[in-house]
Amino acid sequence: MADDNARLEREVRYLHAAFFHREMPEEIGERYIAANRRCLDESERSRRRMFVLVERGLDAEAVELALRWRRLDTLLTRKIQILFYLVEVRADYYGYFINQDAGRRRAWLALAGSVPGSLWRFTKGSYLIWRYGLV
Repeated sequence: MADDNARLEREVRYLHAAFFHREMPEEIGERYIAANRRCLDESERSRRRMFVLVERGLDAEAVELALRWRRLDTLLTRKIQILFYLVEVRADYYGYFINQDAGRRRAWLALAGSVPGSLWRFTKGSYLIWRYGLV
């Protein structure tokens, strides 16, 4: 159980850093571990995939996009969703989820720019899945 908690702690720290680029409050880690225990049933293959992702420092967003697109194991998606559920209600994360600046033109440019970015992430994620045998 202690090993499992340590594994989940490394996992949440990795995912948090990948998406938020800031120090993670301890409470988020504790709640992430509790939510994983209560809500997720991990197969050995899924555990291995998460281990490789974290230990190799792979691009979690790219791998998740490629896995989701192919409708393969959704464990990574669910783990990211748990993390986002835990942080989106905190005031200090408000700016990550809500745009506070008005600007229709900037919004359209950001939307247009996200298309090539998504294509790049999908390609990168597909390569990482192939390269590290994550399927």
